[in-house]
Amino acid sequence: MVDFGVSLPTGREGLMVPSGFASRETIVEAGVLAEELGFQSVWGNDHITVQEYRKKIRPKPAFYEPIISLAAVSAVTKKVKLGTGILVLPWRVPTLVVFSKQLATLDVLSGGRVLLGIGTGAYREESAALGIGHRLAMMNEGLRAMRVLFNEDPASYKGKYVKFSGLEFYPRPLQRPFPIYVGRHLTTEKVLRWVARNSHGWIPGLTPDQFAAAMPRLKEYAEEYGRRICDIDVVREISLSHAATREQALENFIISPAQAHYISLSKGKRFIDFDEESKYSLIGTTDDIIRGIQEYLDVGVTHFMFNITVSKPSDLFEGMERFAEDVMPSFL
Repeated sequence: MVDFGVSLPTGREGLMVPSGFASRETIVEAGVLAEELGFQSVWGNDHITVQEYRKKIRPKPAFYEPIISLAAVSAVTKKVKLGTGILVLPWRVPTLVVFSKQLATLDVLSGGRVLLGIGTGAYREESAALGIGHRLAMMNEGLRAMRVLFNEDPASYKGKYVKFSGLEFYPRPLQRPFPIYVGRHLTTEKVLRWVARNSHGWIPGLTPDQFAAAMPRLKEYAEEYGRRICDIDVVREISLSHAATREQALENFIISPAQAHYISLSKGKRFIDFDEESKYSLIGTTDDIIRGIQEYLDVGVTHFMFNITVSKPSDLFEGMERFAEDVMPSFL
């Protein structure tokens, strides 16, 4: 069984979608449509300021806070999971207790639908603008402290970045245990062991070949910690450009902000043809998309978070509808 999710443009203006794209329509109403079409999850990501390589674009990108955005979606939906993909936890560590209260409240009021995907942030300059350093250490400590809040009564914690004492923290999240996903792209032993021990989900940006190499090791480490690999939801966040022809799908992708975003994360490497782009994204006809999804399923991916290629709001709705009609039935 596979879960399909769609990204909402909470923090994607200028990166995955054009500036001026995010709105109630493309965030809240898109969440409603996702549920109606049978998507299992929607995901909001997290940015705080414009990245260096996009500072000259106009209009300036608007970034919507993901927890508030997902709360708005939760109010008009009943089933769809509400994921952060990903949320930069170090930015919340200085006020971790308040942030944890927001998470617990959202989980209770949504009926237990929150999936908390956390990471350190892809762009170091954003954390630098906030005076945040030691991002990995802060993320790890924040996660430990959050688990204390959610599971101990009274709750006390004394660390380098987080301190609280004798808290009676209620309401607790409805989900027990509360699902924590981590957005780490490395497949070193240290990272895979961390995922195997600590997370309910993993959101790495890997190719099928890279997954094929990593998943047996993740399974081994999970078993060492008394867990099963099926206890870990493996999520592939991936761009989706779906059209009647490969040529049109590739053109739609290349002219979108998504391609420049991936170049910024890959040390300037440019991908310019169908075969090269398709190593990292789902691009092409219905048959191409189905085949690409199956390649990921064959190596252990259990969940997809689609960044649908868009240039205007209607593209998002049309892309979701096309996928639901043409691709989803092949995986029911």
